[in-house]
Amino acid sequence: MKDFDELMTVVGNHGPYQRWILGVFVMPTSFFIGVTVNLLLFQVEVPKHWCHVPGIENTSLSAEEWKNLTIPRESGEFSSCSRYKVEWQHDGAFVINNITQGCDQGWDHDKSEFEETMATTNEWFCEREDYTNHVYSLTSAGNTIGTIILPVIADRYIGRRLMFFVVLAVHAIFTLPVAWTTNYGLLLSLKFFAGLAFETVNMMSYITGIEFLAPERRNTGCLLTFLGWTFGTCLTSLIAWLIPDWRYLAMISCLPATCGFLYWRYLPESPRFLLSKGKISECATVLLQIAKKNKKTGVSRAQLEAELSILWSRQEKEVSLLEALRYPKLRVRMLMLFVMSGCLFLTYNVVFLGVTVLSSNFFLSHFVLSISELPSNGLGWVWTHYLGRRFTCIATFLSTGAFCVAATFCLEDKWAMLAIASCIRLFSTQLIYIATMQSAEIFPTPIRSTAFAWMVVCGLGAAIATPYILHSGFGDAFPYWFLSALMLLCATLGAFLPETIGLPLPQTFRDSEELGKGRPLTTWIHHWNHHKYVPASPEEPNNQELRSFQ
Repeated sequence: MKDFDELMTVVGNHGPYQRWILGVFVMPTSFFIGVTVNLLLFQVEVPKHWCHVPGIENTSLSAEEWKNLTIPRESGEFSSCSRYKVEWQHDGAFVINNITQGCDQGWDHDKSEFEETMATTNEWFCEREDYTNHVYSLTSAGNTIGTIILPVIADRYIGRRLMFFVVLAVHAIFTLPVAWTTNYGLLLSLKFFAGLAFETVNMMSYITGIEFLAPERRNTGCLLTFLGWTFGTCLTSLIAWLIPDWRYLAMISCLPATCGFLYWRYLPESPRFLLSKGKISECATVLLQIAKKNKKTGVSRAQLEAELSILWSRQEKEVSLLEALRYPKLRVRMLMLFVMSGCLFLTYNVVFLGVTVLSSNFFLSHFVLSISELPSNGLGWVWTHYLGRRFTCIATFLSTGAFCVAATFCLEDKWAMLAIASCIRLFSTQLIYIATMQSAEIFPTPIRSTAFAWMVVCGLGAAIATPYILHSGFGDAFPYWFLSALMLLCATLGAFLPETIGLPLPQTFRDSEELGKGRPLTTWIHHWNHHKYVPASPEEPNNQELRSFQ
């Protein structure tokens, strides 16, 4: 037998079982992750606020008139941290002195969009205005650290399935108490530990699903993952608009994690992971379940275990990411993917934070920005499926770079800049789609989730530089010139990655090292000619056995 993908054709690699995995597990999980992650944005939003000045109940003034009288203006806006001193007379009259003082009576805030956020409930204003940023930063830090550690544990010890449920539990356990926590230090700790789970849930569901699919169907799995995420982020705007209170949003974000345990009885462990750990009998059991669901007859446990034992004899037992450094081509490709991931995450965040807000309505702005990602999912699927992974990668990086250059000439035109920024956002989202697919098809099974995790870590780490690039002091055009240079660099790196369209997922480190053998870098390989560039392999006795078995 040549590889695990050939064995999957025996039990069915495109049938009812794969449709169940994608439609009932992968896409719903991505959808709810999109909801959960984006709900945090509405919880930490800081609405417009100003000092509370008591006494309006003793007047006939409206709230707006009282604010105009008692709150000074700074740069045309109401001050957030000072108010005029009000002196009350015995006869009920009042005098407003042209003397400002701090907000010693608390704050009022604009409730046109949000009833309560973390900032308004805890009065994180003025000298404590950075508290909200700390909450977001600590959550992101937890996300980064969790992405480093947890996938490694999944790859080496407990597998994709169990890790999926572990991180669901971690998120629910540490998120629910946030709604009742008033101690700032405790709240930061809870958000940090809750953040450990975000990206790992996404990776476990995606990698588990992708490992059940035929090579020609993996881009469909990637597409459904991104579609689920996009629809989830769009729904977040509606949920937050209907329930504009951060406490309820925190509790709602626990529901997807709780509902995820409904998969406990039905979600199998990845057979590729079981094979990589030498669990032949358990792997055969999962494959028999797949064969039964796909109505494949004539599949016996004895034959499956015999074929799996042959594959196991070829399987490297080392699962450390450092093992990849022993293979020259694999380590260079790994480094290139890490650099590309950092650049595209940085581009995504710079454009997201730097573009002009679409409207004064936070919910509408978030919805429009989210829905703008939708075309990238379909385009990514079509381009990678028909034009190949490598060509799509290069072309998309070059297109993104071209729009970054165009942005430098549109800085004074708000609507033209908005259109250009939307295109950059669309292509940068498509790049995330492409990089996700390439990582799954280049890294071998023993380190697939670990390597993917490190790609995300590189992306999250690079994104930290976003505010420094936007406020570098080199002018408004600098971020876009900088991004265009990064896109050109990534397009060059992408030209040296192997074309993986139509190839089986690499099971071993040697498979990854030899990936692309027989596929020249100077040749454009796509949907209509990839069958001409299938790596040749010597005839093995067990290949004959597999064909007989089929």
